[in-house]
Amino acid sequence: MPNTLDVKATEPKKIFMTGDTGSGKTTQFLTLPGKKYIYLFDPNAKLALRGYDVDYDEYLPTTVSAAVSSLTKGKADSRGTTTSDVYQRFESEFDQRIKSGFFDPYDWLGFDSATTLLDLIMDRVLTMNGRFGQWPQQDDYGPQMAAFINMCRTVTAMGKGLYVTGHLEEKQDQITKRITTRPMMTGRLIVKVPLLFSDVFVAGSDLDEKGNVVYTIQTVRSGNLVACRTSIKGLNPIENVTIQWFEKNKDNEIIKKLDPVGQGLGGILSWEARQANI
Repeated sequence: MPNTLDVKATEPKKIFMTGDTGSGKTTQFLTLPGKKYIYLFDPNAKLALRGYDVDYDEYLPTTVSAAVSSLTKGKADSRGTTTSDVYQRFESEFDQRIKSGFFDPYDWLGFDSATTLLDLIMDRVLTMNGRFGQWPQQDDYGPQMAAFINMCRTVTAMGKGLYVTGHLEEKQDQITKRITTRPMMTGRLIVKVPLLFSDVFVAGSDLDEKGNVVYTIQTVRSGNLVACRTSIKGLNPIENVTIQWFEKNKDNEIIKKLDPVGQGLGGILSWEARQANI
């Protein structure tokens, strides 16, 4: 019979890193140890990883017509692009890679971001329903949620370290008027998706007293925050995950470029592995 005494700290982590734009979510992927591969759905994500050893593929949104459309049937300006097969192409290639063992050499698999991936899925749903580029209707969200949760369940069962980024939004309950901060996802995904991850962090950034940028992650739920937790024992509610990119001399001149691996979030994972031997 298995016993939790035998569960090792080196078990693959499944990390969902949420936060606002510019909070350092994508950059923390660079700190993780081992060989890394990431799917990029955000047009700007590649720049955050530029210059470091990360294999990747991009699946970017199809250009959407700027024509105006109404929910009223038959009321719409003439449109340009009317279809999107980006998610269909990603899904097909992803399935083939799982079957071929493409991911076997990698220690970490990343998805940046869940927010833009959901947009791609919706593009495909709207294409199938003949309404690409128009505002989604109620019956479009069910297929989107099913496709996304099925993909998440597949990835979390692969036995790899998993790193997924996502954005946050504030939402007010129409009855209680309570405002909550939650992942920017559709319907039940807000609750169901975080359940698939061992750690759900909230990334943040601020300036210290000297005007230097400090990056942090929140590790426990507080206030109106809907999803945040960690499986790592002994962490502070707020952890500093700032990365030192360069070594400088006393004149503030750059001497050499520093390796981000083992800093920030990667440093926290290394600390967890060390404390397990105490």
